[in-house]
Amino acid sequence: MSEQSHDLSRRQVLMGGGAAVAAAFSGPMAAYAATVDQNYAERCSPADASALTESPYGPVAPVNDLTTGLPLVQLPAGFTYKSYGWAGDVMSDGLITPNAHDGMGVVVSRRVGRSQEIILVRNHERSTSSSAANILGAGNSNVAKYDTGTTGGSYQIGGNTNLVWRDGNWVASYASLGGIYRPCAGGASTWGSWMSNEEIGSNSISTDGNKKHGYVFEVPADTSLNAADPTPIIAMGRMAHEASAIDPQTGYWYLTEDAGNANTLYRFRPNNVNGGLGSLHAGGLLEGLAVRGVPGADLRFPTLCQEFQVEWVPIADPDADRASISTTVGTVTGSGPFRGAYANGGAIFGANEGCWVANGTVFFTDKATSSATSSLPARSGVVWALDLATMTLKAIFVGRDRVVGNSPDNICVSPRGGLLMNEDGGDGSPTSAPIPAQDLKVLTPEGGTYTFARHNFNFSTAQIQAVGKNSASGDRRNTEWAGSVFSPDGRVLFVNLYTPGITLAITGPWDKGHL
Repeated sequence: MSEQSHDLSRRQVLMGGGAAVAAAFSGPMAAYAATVDQNYAERCSPADASALTESPYGPVAPVNDLTTGLPLVQLPAGFTYKSYGWAGDVMSDGLITPNAHDGMGVVVSRRVGRSQEIILVRNHERSTSSSAANILGAGNSNVAKYDTGTTGGSYQIGGNTNLVWRDGNWVASYASLGGIYRPCAGGASTWGSWMSNEEIGSNSISTDGNKKHGYVFEVPADTSLNAADPTPIIAMGRMAHEASAIDPQTGYWYLTEDAGNANTLYRFRPNNVNGGLGSLHAGGLLEGLAVRGVPGADLRFPTLCQEFQVEWVPIADPDADRASISTTVGTVTGSGPFRGAYANGGAIFGANEGCWVANGTVFFTDKATSSATSSLPARSGVVWALDLATMTLKAIFVGRDRVVGNSPDNICVSPRGGLLMNEDGGDGSPTSAPIPAQDLKVLTPEGGTYTFARHNFNFSTAQIQAVGKNSASGDRRNTEWAGSVFSPDGRVLFVNLYTPGITLAITGPWDKGHL
């Protein structure tokens, strides 16, 4: 089939076989902002660290996938799920689904004729290859690509795919952006697009027009209507990006960076706060978070419910190169944005990851883990809540034990106000018991956690091939969850198993617990 016929076929699927779109693209993020539970800051119960609590949903057990029949995950009684977009599956555009399913967001929820349709954009955190054929979207000129050259002899093969969920079923998927490096997380805009964020700290230059990496890119919901713009949004910084999240009330973005002991929380104030596809390319001001009166504050080891008064400091050059820098926690290699923030008093975190804004609060994670030393406590991750009205930063989850919370990465807030953490840790110290698998954990308003779901992928090649799949086999239970996001009505949780690369749509009795 030709590239053109692939594109026409995909567009017909997206438009419901020719049915008129009864409602324009809408920004699902606005639905979350109105309903988030503010109890996380108000009811946090001070202690040295968080504790594991009993789940109101009940214990988890293996549940068979409604698509393949395999028990891919463990869930509480009453919950079911449908898998889709396995690595190796043929997509609607004829291309093969890439692996490394990472950050993901709902970017559009709309009526299509009599149907309700949701479009998601999914990151594929792939890095490099010696073959140009492995660039995401290779073989289809309709897929926008940022860099088709080589850096250090290698091609950049990360990128994005878009998924369509309609009336309770998966109906389409297609490639949308390629030629970027390790898009780990990102964030949904309020105008129907996704920010795909490269996670790389490097000053290297590509042979394709002297391009660098470490930027944010915008991916629209439907690339048959608007192609992705492969131009980086330079003003949002060049660094090892993780998540980005917009505050619908102001149009400001909040960004995290995964650079060990050399990162802070960032705020981007666009020149065009009204938004719209391509609006962020108009530039803006990038700032870093600082603790008032404490330049270079070390925020890596808080206690549960510990608070700090914070402010924002300017970053002179968001596109500056990485370089060595001496800080209050030692000499580190810092990105241009971090060095700019630190020069003006910016605070220091361990390794920031997930970020979500809801109802005037920025939630973000520090996934750094370490064993206890004679002078420092153990840590298995932290979740922070920043009240934008008072500029009070509070540690609402503090892990000292992987059993309680194992390196929380992506996070999301449900329409009912519950906060869900995607674990991305290992099975080493600090832990009070063996870690058989990674979990989706729910954070309680008091600062405790409980398990909602558990990774259960442990299948042979024969078992996988028997259900028509070509993904990786073996025991993958101790690999990460990623990209969790709820449908705007709260009925469906979409989430990825990073390895072997599967997207799930989970439904069930959410009102039994915090989600």
